[in-house]
Amino acid sequence: MTSAKQNTTPLRQLSFEAALAELEQIVRGLETGQMKLEDAISAYERGAALRRHCEERLAEAEMRVKAIVQKADGSLSEDSFDPTEKPAAAPRKKKAAAPSPTSRDDHWDSKAGPDDEIPF
Repeated sequence: MTSAKQNTTPLRQLSFEAALAELEQIVRGLETGQMKLEDAISAYERGAALRRHCEERLAEAEMRVKAIVQKADGSLSEDSFDPTEKPAAAPRKKKAAAPSPTSRDDHWDSKAGPDDEIPF
């Protein structure tokens, strides 16, 4: 794929599916290793922009889905949705607590006497 073949459609005009298809085409082209350096750089730049566009469309879709709320009686209601509102960052998970400092070695060291040395 050369830069002449690269799609120049503005991102805002691309649907999620069209952007994803173009991104997949760019990835395949880059993976061949047959592009000239400048063409590869241009393709990579377009690919990065397409990735961001796809992520934004997915975040928008997620917000729209979350705006549909199921009531207790089973009926659905749709909360108001503002497409200009930026999605909030996903909360980060807390890391698991580190294991306690007591280990098997500490256990043996606390009971070891001067005659209990290991001979090797």
